Amino acid sequence: MASTNQGNATDDKGPLIMAVMWSLTGITTALVIARMYIRSRLLHNLGADDWLIAGSMIMGLVYCSITAANVGIGYGKHAWLLSDSTVEQASFLNSLSFLFGIVSFAMPKLAVTAMLTRILNPSTLHRVCLWVLTSLAALVSGICIIILFTMCDPPRALWETHLVTEGKAKCLDVYILIDYAIFTGALSAFVDLALAIYPSTVLMKLHMSLRKRLALCAALGLGAIASAMAIVKCTQLKGLADKSDYTYGTAELVIWTNIESNVVIIASCIPTLQPVLELILGRRTTSSYNNSRNRYKGSSQPPDSSNDASKMSKPRKPDWGITTVESQESILGAEERGTDCHPLGAIRRTDNVTVEYETRPQNEPGEPRTSW
Repeated sequence: MASTNQGNATDDKGPLIMAVMWSLTGITTALVIARMYIRSRLLHNLGADDWLIAGSMIMGLVYCSITAANVGIGYGKHAWLLSDSTVEQASFLNSLSFLFGIVSFAMPKLAVTAMLTRILNPSTLHRVCLWVLTSLAALVSGICIIILFTMCDPPRALWETHLVTEGKAKCLDVYILIDYAIFTGALSAFVDLALAIYPSTVLMKLHMSLRKRLALCAALGLGAIASAMAIVKCTQLKGLADKSDYTYGTAELVIWTNIESNVVIIASCIPTLQPVLELILGRRTTSSYNNSRNRYKGSSQPPDSSNDASKMSKPRKPDWGITTVESQESILGAEERGTDCHPLGAIRRTDNVTVEYETRPQNEPGEPRTSW
């Protein structure tokens, strides 16, 4: 391998790649497992968004595994420190990993859209706009994969660069791929930002305390961070043009691709983790979720509304007292949420009604009855 003598022989981004990728991917995996547990065991309401997120996690794990194997053979070091065969092998593994990396940040957008349409019940127009936007982002990302593997004829010349110098293969200008990848990243950032802003436009109109509305907006708006990560990743795409030091020049791109996909998945999981927090703090138990579901299974009424009449009709106590009646009203009605939405998974409004009463004194014989 011809030496370019750029950089130091001790330069190695491999440890940094492994530290960032496995730490983030580990956190993501734990959150996805917690989400699947909540949706399947506590709420018994797994949806398309949950399966899409699980698929994205698997793609991310494959991406990390391929990159780990690549780092093991020398990826992250300067190309002039490696043999020609090692550079070709590292280039092949890197190109292969990008396939799973691109899918891992495209799929969560579809999952977020499925989640938003399930819990926010948007109008038909908004629903169509959300699905068209995220489907377009997924389509553009898929085309990016096709361009990547059709840049050269034959495709193996993408990593076996000696075929081009020997005149046995032809490759398109690498900036065609870079420019399209920048367009893909910009669209991805825009979609992430749109999915983060949209919930706020709905939640801020609800009749609940400002604190709760802001908390929900923050939980559902974490995708804005993923938008920033996509923009940063676009600035690293120029590393694809560094053919003389490909194993070192594209390391930052690998890192930021992983960061973007993990941040999108984490942002989509956080709004679903409230039951875990309640279990940890001891506010609820696993059996309470199961009991709630079994009690109201198949009922279109909100969970606590059936208890209101019985509470109001109970005999009065013999002495003065205060009874607090709590009723819960679904902000999104059952007929609006759809039959596949579990009541516990809906946004609810809670009203507390306090009823004061006291025992009427007994009238003496012969005294006229006084009215209240």
